[in-house]
Amino acid sequence: MNRHQYKELTIKVFDEPTYKLGSSDNNFNFSKHYFGNGATEYPTSKHGIKIYQSDQIIDSCIIIGSGGATGIHQNSSLLDKDQLLICCCDTIFCLTLPDLELKWKTQADQATCFQIFKQQDDYIVHGELQITKLDKDGIIKWEFGGADIFVSIDNEEEFKIENDGILLTDFAKTKYKIDFDGKLIWDAYRQ
Repeated sequence: MNRHQYKELTIKVFDEPTYKLGSSDNNFNFSKHYFGNGATEYPTSKHGIKIYQSDQIIDSCIIIGSGGATGIHQNSSLLDKDQLLICCCDTIFCLTLPDLELKWKTQADQATCFQIFKQQDDYIVHGELQITKLDKDGIIKWEFGGADIFVSIDNEEEFKIENDGILLTDFAKTKYKIDFDGKLIWDAYRQ
């Protein structure tokens, strides 16, 4: 679960794998529902958001995505001023605060969006197939793909933001460095 503090409110973001739309067996009824492309037919991941004021829930929503499954972890959601950004499957959802209205949603990877980071006035998304930069309105500024997916099975760090760019390692262990404009600075073959 991720916990964010917004003014006097506490925001909790968590996995809801057993949630079924319209079911009376759900543990909690969310006040709003947002869906990624294809998620009403083929739901893969479900992430709940609850906003608390003095330990009382004042609003809630659930995001349902389709595509590569995601979970909630340290960098899968981001609080930026009056909005909350969340990775859910292949899409980044941007919700306004404190009312949890959907401001925009953008498919930022063809498979899975793992992490989102603020970079000046924009957002950098670590996806399975590509690294994507979104502007504050969810418009894609650039995308960068490697020779393989940006996933590691041996706990090697596959994505790291540095002062002068982003270090990447793909599944085949090819290393890349790109700048904040998505341009390749070097890769393992041209160091």
